[in-house]
Amino acid sequence: MNKKLIFAGAMAVGLLLAACNGNNNDPKSSKQASSSGTPVVGNLANGTFDLSTKSWQEKSKIVAALETYAMENHSAGIPIYDDASYQQFSSRLQLPSTKYLTNYGFGVGYGRINGEAMYDGDIVESESNWRSYFHGYTNTDSGTFNGWDATGADVSDRMSMIASSYFGVKANDDNTAYDWVGSLSKYAEPIMLDSFQGNPTDLSGLTDEEKESKTSQFWRVILHTGAGYTYRYVGKEAWKAKYDGRQVVIDDYLTPFREMLNHKLTRAAELVSDSGGLQGAMAYYYNSDLQQKAANDWTKSGVGVQIYRNAQTGEEGLDFAFIQPKSMVYARTNLSSQLYSPVPSEFIQDVGYQKYGMIGSGEGVFDNILCFGAYVPEYWQQGIRIVFQRNADYYEASDFHFNGYVEDIFSGNDSDEQAYRAFLENKLDEVTIPTAYVEGHKNDPNVLRTEGSTIIKLNLNTCTEEEWLYYFGDKGTTYTHERSKYWDVKPIMSNEDFINGMYFSLNRKLYADKAGRNPAMGYLSNAYMLDPAGKVSYRASADGQGVLSRYHQAAGGEANWGHSDAYAQTLFKNAIKQLIASGDYTYDDTIVIKGIYRYQTTIDNIGRPVADDIENNFNTAAKSLGYNELKLQIDLEVGGSSYTDTYTRMDHGEFDYAEGAISGNVLNPLEFMNTLSSTKSLHQGFNLNWGHRTDIISPYHPAHYEYVEDGVTKGGNWSYDALYNAAQGFTPVTDGCDTPIASNETIYDSGNNVVWRAEFPDNATDEEGNSLFRFKIDGFAILTSASGTPDNGNYYSSARLSQDDNGYIRITVPKEGIKQVAGSVESSSGLKQKVFSFMFTLIYSIELESGTIEKAININTAPQKIEDFNIGY
Repeated sequence: MNKKLIFAGAMAVGLLLAACNGNNNDPKSSKQASSSGTPVVGNLANGTFDLSTKSWQEKSKIVAALETYAMENHSAGIPIYDDASYQQFSSRLQLPSTKYLTNYGFGVGYGRINGEAMYDGDIVESESNWRSYFHGYTNTDSGTFNGWDATGADVSDRMSMIASSYFGVKANDDNTAYDWVGSLSKYAEPIMLDSFQGNPTDLSGLTDEEKESKTSQFWRVILHTGAGYTYRYVGKEAWKAKYDGRQVVIDDYLTPFREMLNHKLTRAAELVSDSGGLQGAMAYYYNSDLQQKAANDWTKSGVGVQIYRNAQTGEEGLDFAFIQPKSMVYARTNLSSQLYSPVPSEFIQDVGYQKYGMIGSGEGVFDNILCFGAYVPEYWQQGIRIVFQRNADYYEASDFHFNGYVEDIFSGNDSDEQAYRAFLENKLDEVTIPTAYVEGHKNDPNVLRTEGSTIIKLNLNTCTEEEWLYYFGDKGTTYTHERSKYWDVKPIMSNEDFINGMYFSLNRKLYADKAGRNPAMGYLSNAYMLDPAGKVSYRASADGQGVLSRYHQAAGGEANWGHSDAYAQTLFKNAIKQLIASGDYTYDDTIVIKGIYRYQTTIDNIGRPVADDIENNFNTAAKSLGYNELKLQIDLEVGGSSYTDTYTRMDHGEFDYAEGAISGNVLNPLEFMNTLSSTKSLHQGFNLNWGHRTDIISPYHPAHYEYVEDGVTKGGNWSYDALYNAAQGFTPVTDGCDTPIASNETIYDSGNNVVWRAEFPDNATDEEGNSLFRFKIDGFAILTSASGTPDNGNYYSSARLSQDDNGYIRITVPKEGIKQVAGSVESSSGLKQKVFSFMFTLIYSIELESGTIEKAININTAPQKIEDFNIGY
C-alpha cells in the first residue's frame, strides 16, 4: 500500500487515482447489456432544469438516485471494502490526538519527535542529521512534484510538502473537531460577489443557513503577498539570488491557471469542466490566438480568474467566475487546492514547463523545483529515498515541528510488506499494517484505527462489442485501438445476472477483517458529507442507506454485507440459462475472464480468495443445472510495474474487471459523481467502469428523480448525464436526455457552398420563445490532405454562422475557399489534395437571469472527399 504523506487538508477538491492497495438521444443507439428484467416505462424528464440551488437535503436524494443508477447499471463497479487501516507509530512520535477525525485524521503532520525510540529500539539511520526527522515511506517515485500534469495520489502527496493552498483545516484545542481557516487567504471564507470583479454581495441580516442557501458564480479570495511569504530555492547557484527568499507577488497566483490552460496539462480538465470550471477557460483552452493576445496581458484572456486590487485598503487577491453558481462552502472547497499554490511565471520560463517540478540530473537534482511549503527537499535518489528539511521561513512554520521528513521508497509488488519490515527494524515512524501482518500486530502498542474514505472496488468492463467499439474502437470516443489490438469482450461480462452474482459472491466482512478494513456495499464511503458544515455523512443518511437496502434484503440482512452464496448461485443459474440460450456459450465451455490488480500482494491476500468465491458459486450453479463440464476460470495478473499501469488498462478498456479506486472531493459527493459518467467531458479521465452509455436512457435502470415545485411534480426518469448536469446547473432536457451542443453533425453540398450543420437544445427559450443560446466561431480553418486525415491548411475568415429556432446551427463555407486552400497545399506539397475537413472553436453562451455562461467546444470534422462536393478542384 502506498503511504500517503502526512499533512492535513484532505478535504480539498480534486480527484486522484488511489495508490493503495446517430441520434444521441435514441436508446437504440447503444445495445443494453442482457437483462432478465422488463424495460421501464415511465415519465421522462422534459424541460429546462437547474437543481444546483436545491437544499443539501434534496441534493442527498439526487446523489442517491445517481448511486442507485450506478449500482444497478454496474458503472459503480463491485465494492469490496474501504481503505481504513491499522496505523502503527513509533514510540517517539507524539500525536496531537489519538482520536481519529473523519477527513482530518490524527493530525500527524502537526506532531512532534521526542527522542530516538522506535518499534523496539533506537532509530536505525546512518545519517546523524536525519535521525531527528520523521521517517515515512511511499511505493512510487514518479520523479516529479508537478501535480499540474499528474493524477496519481503519490504526486499530490509529494506536492503537499512544498506547496500551499488558499484555505485549510485545523483541529480545535481538544482535537474533537476541526474548522476551516485561511492559509494563503487572509480570511477563512471566500467573498461572494454580485458580478465578476464587482462588489461584495450584501448578506447582512441573514442567518447562517440563509447565507449558505445563497449561491453565486462570482467569488473573491483576498491573498497574502510580500514580507513573510517567500519562496525557497535549493537548486543551481546561478538562480539562488533570483528565487531563494523572493517574495510572493499577486501575479504569481495566476501562473498555475495560465500554465495548465496554455499547455493543456492534465489538471486543466478541472478548470474547463461544467461542474467546477471557470467561465471562459474552455474558449481560452482551445484558442491559441486568444492565448497569444493574453501573453502579456491576462485581462485579455477572458478566463474567469483575474487579479483584484483595492487601492484604498491595499488588499490584493483573485476574483473567480465559475461556470455554475456555488454556495460559499462549495466555492471554498473548489478553491482549496494546492495546485493553485503561487509560482513566478519567470521561473516556469527559466526551467521550461515540461521540466517544472521534475527531478534533475547530477548535482542539479533540485534545479526545477521552487518551494512554497512547510518543507524543502535536500536529498533525492530516485526510487530509493527523498529527504526534506523543515522550512523555517514558511509562513506557517510554527505549526510544523518535525526537523525534517525522510521518505523511503519501497517498490515492487510487496512494497507494503517491505515497509512493515522496515518499521519492525526501527526505520520508520509510521506504517500501515499490511494484510499479512494485521492479525499478528493489530493489538501491538501504538496502533490506532483509521476510518476509510475511499472504496476499493472491482471495476467492471460490462461492454457489449458495440459499446466497446464506441468507447475504444478505431474511432473510439475515449481511446482508440488498432483493429488487431481490440480487447476480447466477454459476453458473460455484459450479462446482468452474472455481474449481480459476482456482487453477492463477495464475503466482504471476511476480506475486510483480514485486511484491516471496513466492508463496503456502495460507491460512496462514510467520509462523503452532505451538509455545508461537513458533519452529516451521506452513507449514514436515510438516502444513503436506502440505496443499499435492497442488497441487504437480498443477502438476508445487514450482517451479511451483501454476501449470499445461495442468492449468488441463483443469479448465476439465470445467467447460464440466458448465455447458453443466446448461443454465446455451450454447456462444455471453460469461460475465462481476466482480473487485473495493482499489486501481487493484493492478489495473494484478497484477489485470489475473491476469484475463488466467484468461481465456486458459478461452477456450483452450473453443476446444479446438469452442466458438469461448464466452468468459469478467472485468471489474475498485475497490471504493470507501477500501480498506475492498472489504471491505464482500465482507461483503455483492456480488462474484464480490475481492482482500484478514485478518491477526492469528500465534501461534495454530488460533484464527485461525475466519475461514474461514461462521457469524457464529464468524467475528465477518472472513470474506471465501462458499459452502458450514460448519455442515453438506460431502458432497464434509468436514473429516477422527482421533486415538487410550486405544487407540480417535476422530473421523472433521466439519463445519468442529464440528471448529473441538471444538479450542477442549467440543463435543457428532452425525453430524459440532455442534448449535447453540436450533436449529430453533418456536412452537405449547398450550391456554391458547403454547409456544416449540427443540433443544439431548442427547448431552452425565454418568455418570448427566443433561444437562450448564442453561438460564434473562432479560429476557423480549412484542412486538406492527399489521403487520410487532413492536416494541412489555412485559417479562413469567410465562414458564416447562423442558427434557427428548430435547434440547428449552420456554418456556410464557399466552395471557392476550399478550392483555394486545396490548390495552395498542392502547390507546396506537390500532391493532389483529395479530402478536406473543417477545424474551429465553437463558442456558445447561455443568457440566464443569473448571468451569462460562456463555454466552447473544439470541432474537428470527419474527412470529406473533395470530388463528392462538386468543388471543381
